[in-house]
Amino acid sequence: MSMWPPTSNPEADGLNWYQVAENQRLAVLRRGGVMNLAATWGFAIAWLAGCYFLYQRVGQEWLLLPATVSLLFSLGLFRRYRLIVDTPTSRLSSSAQGYVELRGTALLPAGESFRGLPHLPVTVWLPGYVEDEPFVLEDEHGRCLLYPEHAEIVTRTGDNHLFLLHAIYPGQTLYALGELYTQRADNLQLDRRERLAALLAEWKSDQQQLLENFDANGNGQIDPDEWQTVRQAAEQWVAEDLREQQRAPGTHVMAGAQAGQLFLITNIPPEELARRYRWAAWLHLCFWLAVLMGIHLL
Repeated sequence: MSMWPPTSNPEADGLNWYQVAENQRLAVLRRGGVMNLAATWGFAIAWLAGCYFLYQRVGQEWLLLPATVSLLFSLGLFRRYRLIVDTPTSRLSSSAQGYVELRGTALLPAGESFRGLPHLPVTVWLPGYVEDEPFVLEDEHGRCLLYPEHAEIVTRTGDNHLFLLHAIYPGQTLYALGELYTQRADNLQLDRRERLAALLAEWKSDQQQLLENFDANGNGQIDPDEWQTVRQAAEQWVAEDLREQQRAPGTHVMAGAQAGQLFLITNIPPEELARRYRWAAWLHLCFWLAVLMGIHLL
């Protein structure tokens, strides 16, 4: 595994590694949110140290403020724990529409071969640099296009390549929790008349080809009877194209969640993430109870 930074020169390999680290730090907090920060051991230690400082400087009554915040953390983290545990895993081949959880492999969208920073391995998601571009979750039954702009994204560091680099790489196992819907031709707003008008305009722009195909009497122009033939051919082409689209498989998409629900994407195994949320919820709850008991007894 490579070390961070890989060299003592911050501009080596064309990258300012200190700037990369700073961008990562801010983006990870922004995209993961305060709740996921509150579920880390580093936060717990800093939180207790801050509360002790507050107790020493201004008195125990002021501990009610961080204790109340810890109660809110506990409720939010326990809610996340229950959502992961209680939501069944769906398969993309026959996945129900609505709020589901998916497990699969991270991939770049079709036709895209590189994403990320120069001199770094290919990533599908890189906080601070590549955050809102869609990427693919693939299971053994199909593919789903994830739009991460509004997602809460939690990553582990150093899984594949660089120590302390937060990223999602192609081939990593993904877990997603959110609102799934399938785009099909029959639920898209297809206006047959608009498509027919656009096709006729395209054909008319190439007069030579139009005459070769539809000038039956060879007089160098499209007569009214011949124009009816043109329209019939265009209508048949549009109808066949629409039928072909309707027969094509739908595109699975996950781009958010309804109000009050969680849109989560992570490369951490969900069982591990659920345990993290559960223990962090209990720790924050215990802190809240300890402060209330301490104030009552003293």
